[in-house]
Amino acid sequence: MSFKIINITIPNEKVLPDIINTFSPEENYMMLKIGCETLIEGRKTIANLSNNEVYRKIEGEFKVDINRLNSDIENERKSSLLIQEKISKMYDSQIEQLNKRLEYTMSQIEVYKQGNSVSLNDALNKVKENYDIMYREKEKQVERMTDNYEKMIVQQQSTKSTSHKGSEGEKQFEDYANTFIDFKGFEIVDKHTQGGEGDFHLHFEEFDLLVDAKNYKKKVPVDQREKIKKDLQKNEHLHFGWLVSLNTSIDKFDKSPVMYEWINTRQCLVYINNLASFEDPKKILRIVWFTCKELYKLIEDVDQDEDEITELREKSYKLFDKVKNIRKIIREINTSMNGTRNLIQVMDDELRGILESETTEIVTSNISLFDDWWVQNIEVVNDESIVASTDLWTMFKQENKLAINEMNISGDKFKQYIKSKVPLACIILRNKNMNSAFDVKGIKMRENEIVKNIIEEKIEIELNEEVLKRKKVVKKLK
Repeated sequence: MSFKIINITIPNEKVLPDIINTFSPEENYMMLKIGCETLIEGRKTIANLSNNEVYRKIEGEFKVDINRLNSDIENERKSSLLIQEKISKMYDSQIEQLNKRLEYTMSQIEVYKQGNSVSLNDALNKVKENYDIMYREKEKQVERMTDNYEKMIVQQQSTKSTSHKGSEGEKQFEDYANTFIDFKGFEIVDKHTQGGEGDFHLHFEEFDLLVDAKNYKKKVPVDQREKIKKDLQKNEHLHFGWLVSLNTSIDKFDKSPVMYEWINTRQCLVYINNLASFEDPKKILRIVWFTCKELYKLIEDVDQDEDEITELREKSYKLFDKVKNIRKIIREINTSMNGTRNLIQVMDDELRGILESETTEIVTSNISLFDDWWVQNIEVVNDESIVASTDLWTMFKQENKLAINEMNISGDKFKQYIKSKVPLACIILRNKNMNSAFDVKGIKMRENEIVKNIIEEKIEIELNEEVLKRKKVVKKLK
């Protein structure tokens, strides 16, 4: 089949509808033929009418159009009221069903809570054990990393050996300990070369004590506390042991600068944190000594029954152990409560998801207006036909103006409706923005609707003023 190409001129300010680009050659021919015949008939009719008749005809046509528009508006208003009433009833029924589902779900959750409390506790205990194992492993990893870091620092600096650092710390403490030189019977004995004796023994007239000085760059670990504890128990004649950290704190005993721990009824460990950081370290040592002196008086008080004191102290140690166990149990209870709270949050999230899915189903089920319009106006084809989303939106908006305003249907929602009706392979994006206009492949508008739109569309006809003007007949006077 061959085609003709014709040129048609229109005024520059006029805008053609986008749908004209989708017409086939046969549809273009039909459009031109119908338009030409209509225009010829209009010109003939107008040429045969007088001005008054033209005005009356136009006025009558406008009245008919106005009456028809009024009746259409009234019908649309009634239909919109019916649709609104129907939608409200549908919402009420579905909300009632949703409330029933929610009540049923809540009852199921209560049954689940009551019937599975034992299994929940078991699960919480397993989770707690796993977290404890992970926590211990992480602590070991941190300790290994810290040790490796210190070794790396030692290898990089290579300026001081470990023994040199120890001797430097011992020398620093010995300098601080000379503050006792004015005390009666004071004598400092270096014991760092003898195993199990600590670094120094400080002798006084009243009592003697064992000292272990640490010059670390990190916290003094637990094994050093255990070491001085064994050294003090080995030297039963010594009543006090000082673990002195010059530049760092002591692990587990760093809540205050000086802390005390009784290892039995007659021996006490004193933990001194960050001694070198104080403005006057020697003054701190003197205060600690006077505190030990008062404690020594309690140990050596012969007026009190030794057995009774021992029993009271043992009860104090046992009570302290019970308090530590209670604290541990409280921490475990808090951990369990946190796990339960997290499970409740998970159940709340699940319920929220159920409500959101139900709400989505309700909203989706109320798009019957769009579904009816799609069935009436769109036809699925197997060829490469393409329709723009903007053209579909324009047609839908013209036919459903009241429904769009009442149901708050926007262009973006309409695009989502289109995407739900066709496969994703049929969507052709015009740019990378997902919210922009796109083309739909494999569909076309039904032909009966196109003819209907052509008939209902108002055709603006430019009337030639020279035709409307009647020629004036001038009689020549003889």
